[in-house]
Amino acid sequence: MSKKKNVQESVAIKWMETFIEEGTYPQLKQTEQKVKLLTSSMRNRLEQNENKRYEFTKYGLVGRFIAKRIYDTDVVGLNEYLYDLGLFLHVVEVDNKKIQENILYYDIIQEFRLPDTFYLKPSFNKAGKALTKLDGFEANDTWSLEDMACALSIMKPELKQLNAAYEQLKKKILHTPEIQLLTTLPKEKRTPIKHKYGSLSVVANQPRYDVAKIYECFGEELLMEYGVPNINKLEAFILNGTITKKEVDQFKTLKDIRLDFTVMTLEDEQRLFQMLDQKQQTAAINRSCS
Repeated sequence: MSKKKNVQESVAIKWMETFIEEGTYPQLKQTEQKVKLLTSSMRNRLEQNENKRYEFTKYGLVGRFIAKRIYDTDVVGLNEYLYDLGLFLHVVEVDNKKIQENILYYDIIQEFRLPDTFYLKPSFNKAGKALTKLDGFEANDTWSLEDMACALSIMKPELKQLNAAYEQLKKKILHTPEIQLLTTLPKEKRTPIKHKYGSLSVVANQPRYDVAKIYECFGEELLMEYGVPNINKLEAFILNGTITKKEVDQFKTLKDIRLDFTVMTLEDEQRLFQMLDQKQQTAAINRSCS
């Protein structure tokens, strides 16, 4: 059986090429570029003003400048604090980047490595990139803010749907027998599957480890030095009132403040406010009951 015939019979490649040739992938990437250009242009128009929020009621959109604080965290100090509270083993994960700097420890913990999980990474060649090239679109001075808001009100829901379709396709391809076979092979043998517009690669997510067994064998010291709290698990303890955000923040040092700009629907903004308010209320109630 020739290599060409194998490619022709590949379900994964057939699905990927169809997704591209039917125009869904080009539409996704072009819409993505348009939204990025329009959002950037809107930001440039608005950032000279003092207001941090601009509502486009007619189109159900709001543009928001959001100050994002960038912190340096004393991770070891936070780990020790969480250990004293009895929370450490419930939230800690191995910091893969940091532990790889210590070859001895990295080799030791491999026996505690959990089964790998994988994701699909598509890459595109010249032909594939040519299909997604955006020509003749500029968010220049001829666009008013209302024009931009009108266009974004159409493009953003469209982009959301296209992204969902793309993620669904990748998940579907990842579960095909030919791709699943690649997940059983060593990294050096997981060669990309090529198609007309590029290739599909199977990539392992960051390794995860059984921290309970590491603790049983080596105690807390290794995890204190090479562990990092899982943000979601830590937030769960903040919400249930076990620990406060202030207690966690004492180990953070403000490094920078970045001003981000985002455009969202008024409904999404309202849901965001409700979610944040609900979290604060839940944490306050749980703290008062503890």
